[in-house]
Amino acid sequence: MEQGRETFCCDEDTFGNVYQMMTTLGRGAFATVKLAFHVPTVSYVAVKILANGKGNCARNNNEVDIMRSLVHQHIIKFFQEVQTREMTYLIMDYASKGDLLRQIRKPGGLQECEARRLFAQVVQAVKYCHDNCIVHRDIKANNILIDASGNAKLCDFGLAVKVVPGTKLKTFCGTLAYCDRELFGVEPYDGYASDVWNLGVLLYYMVARHLPFQVSSSAGLRQQILAANFSVPHHVPSDIFSIIVELLMINPDRRPTISQILRRPMIRDSKAQASWNSIQSLPGTPSPSIVGTMAGMGYQREGIIECLRDQKYNQAMAKYLSLQHRAPGETAAITR
Repeated sequence: MEQGRETFCCDEDTFGNVYQMMTTLGRGAFATVKLAFHVPTVSYVAVKILANGKGNCARNNNEVDIMRSLVHQHIIKFFQEVQTREMTYLIMDYASKGDLLRQIRKPGGLQECEARRLFAQVVQAVKYCHDNCIVHRDIKANNILIDASGNAKLCDFGLAVKVVPGTKLKTFCGTLAYCDRELFGVEPYDGYASDVWNLGVLLYYMVARHLPFQVSSSAGLRQQILAANFSVPHHVPSDIFSIIVELLMINPDRRPTISQILRRPMIRDSKAQASWNSIQSLPGTPSPSIVGTMAGMGYQREGIIECLRDQKYNQAMAKYLSLQHRAPGETAAITR
């Protein structure tokens, strides 16, 4: 096990007694996400199920490490990693209103003010990732969740990578309809600019209710993307139109950075219900009421404080984060 990284290991029966699996929330190429009931805290969580094995180990570890490192109000909260012989389970916050795709496809689609607010929140999340040298590489409507308060949460870091600014990537990955045109070439590409392209496709989808590139065949879709052949519907306001055109620039060097996007009037003036740099901190100063509740469950107070201070992501920290999620007013910010 890596130094500083704690993983809870158990057998399938023990896991099933703690996390009772319910409905399937989503399926991807490498994982299934299920709604689960966390028995000790009487609360719902989302569980991403990854198969173990030689070919999956590095990818699974990369996703867990990235999720541990990201703590932001518009990124889905990671609670704990649990491993059994066959599977790795990522325990996460449950966003009860589903994904953004569902919101776009509902009758009438998104109201313009909602589209502006949610997109601004997604941009905040991506900026936080980029500021921490992380490229998501699969930003799309399916990977934006909506919580009980109606706020956006970026999720699914299965394709995310840490990239030193200026370093180029070579691997083709992502969802074809959202893919940056540079991914089809033979030259290495800028992952940060690729995320910006993804945001352009996402914003278009949010306001137009259909994707900008939508030919039925993969070859035809590829040609559309390479030519950046799209048209913005007439009903889209001019400030949103301008951002879409900027984000979907053929030349990646001409696309704005995330920081530049945040200064555009559409984002700057939107009611995102949070300051741009508002980042949730890990609970370094524990809530007395939550610690008291955990002590009643048999946890040692000193052990709780230690795991929060050192960010161990062990069983005690997972329990604390789950209880904290149920009572957000009980938390105190970390001081360093």
